[in-house]
Amino acid sequence: MTTDILTPRPPLGCAAVMLGLFRAALREQHLPVTQQREAIARVLFESGQRLSADDVTARLGDEGERVGKATVYRTLSLLVRVGLATEHDFDEGFKRYEAQVGQAHDHLICTACGVVSRFQRDELNQLQAEVARQFDFHVLRRQLKLYGLCSRCDAESGRVMGQIN
Repeated sequence: MTTDILTPRPPLGCAAVMLGLFRAALREQHLPVTQQREAIARVLFESGQRLSADDVTARLGDEGERVGKATVYRTLSLLVRVGLATEHDFDEGFKRYEAQVGQAHDHLICTACGVVSRFQRDELNQLQAEVARQFDFHVLRRQLKLYGLCSRCDAESGRVMGQIN
């Protein structure tokens, strides 16, 4: 059975669970649990989106939190290192981060409008496991990015091409 999943936001209560996991990871690494680290993690966990460091900083500012950009970058890197977030490079000149909830997922990226859609297919997960076994390899993470045109941009480009001929 195949499963296509598009998830706009994490499930309710998920951010609180993720924050608890983050606190535990900080303690395990003998790092202080600070209000700033928690605020940065909370913004990412509650967003359900792929955010840049600038996005996180802006949202914190909107909430009246004053956090330096270096602290945001360090905390986002820490979240990636402990497995609670993933880092993505969509060729925009900066990285985006998203909470790592559940199974691995992949992305479709429209090169015209920039829309990024998330999807998950059981077949890809099975293929990954098969390839890892075949090569005696332990996969830590996967990033599959498919670049192309979304249906809207594809239809618009067809109309433009039709006008040229």
